Amino acid sequence: MKKTKVYILILVIIVLSLICRSILTFDSINYKLNIDGNKIRVKELVNKDNYYIEIKTDKNTYPFRIYDNLDNKRKVVKDIYYYKDKNTECVLPIINDKLYSDMLCIKEDILYNYNDLEGEIISLDKYISSIEKYNIKSFNNEPKGTKNIGTVKYNIYDNIKHNSAITTYKGLIINDIQIKLFEKDIYNNKLSAFINNYYIIADYEKTYSFKNFYIVNLNTKKITILENKNYISYDSYIQGIVDDKIYLYDKDNENQYEIDIEKNKIEVVSSDNYVKYYANKKWEKLNKTKANKEIYFDYETLDNNFSTYDYVEEIENYYYLFKKDGISYRLYRIDKNNIDVYKYILNVPTSNIYFKDNYLYYVYKTKLYYYSDEVGLKTILENSELEFNDTIKYHIY
Repeated sequence: MKKTKVYILILVIIVLSLICRSILTFDSINYKLNIDGNKIRVKELVNKDNYYIEIKTDKNTYPFRIYDNLDNKRKVVKDIYYYKDKNTECVLPIINDKLYSDMLCIKEDILYNYNDLEGEIISLDKYISSIEKYNIKSFNNEPKGTKNIGTVKYNIYDNIKHNSAITTYKGLIINDIQIKLFEKDIYNNKLSAFINNYYIIADYEKTYSFKNFYIVNLNTKKITILENKNYISYDSYIQGIVDDKIYLYDKDNENQYEIDIEKNKIEVVSSDNYVKYYANKKWEKLNKTKANKEIYFDYETLDNNFSTYDYVEEIENYYYLFKKDGISYRLYRIDKNNIDVYKYILNVPTSNIYFKDNYLYYVYKTKLYYYSDEVGLKTILENSELEFNDTIKYHIY
């Protein structure tokens, strides 16, 4: 009898814990809104650092992902601005009394931001102009002001949520703070990398080889030194980064190094004849003869579902798809929660793009550009050296 009571008590505790867990970290919630006589369904899915919101009309699905602290609230979509004519349908959700994106419109089965369609449909333009919360100027690439730091000109905007760092010939600039690492100008700093919230660079003030790396904490601006036991030749290259570790190959001495910044540790990981090589999400062996020809890690894994695209980038909750369009690419995005819905982002002049959450950054000629669903395309900074020196690096964190 006592055992039965104990089992029942344990079962009750398990059930209650599951209920509490469900309440505190609920997976999803579904509800409906009546918008001008149209029944619109809303699905919310709360993740660790974002909200996935899916809005469904009779015919179409509109996915939104919000990277903001909404306090794990339920039913955050308070209202939806809804437009429909014979050829076009658009939705714009009001989330906790705020706009987190441009209005999304579907055209030929592809989602577009209204900003890309402005001027094409007079009735849609008129409808948008009647929305008091919506300001088309917030999507224009017009800064509030500028600020010069050395050779870098920064543009000032509202609602830019990330910090930036860019290398210079003597060190780097973190937001608007200059960090000096060298007395002389270093024009070729290829033995350097940004990883998480750190910047690492070889001691370029030696002659032919070096032992030390400088490491800068981008948050604290603190500089530390990582010392290697042996000299490393400047005729080296960084093969890639895997699991927050940097892999550097010294061609002169035929040594492959694994650098762990968090542990402030560097060690040789190559054998007599082979180095470690990362491709298709797994480790392989690479002959040192091939490594001497500068073979970089291969991170690309092309999904067969997107084989008609020229290049695919898988980033956290998204797939980004590049389609060649003359000398540029048409960039599309698919949310992993609904891979049947394609959203056009913008035309980009390069496939070398840094993605973070709903944001992307890329360099073209002398400028660093930023895009987000909330504010559109912006020019973050301008530096004439970007066009002529491809060893200048930038980082967003």
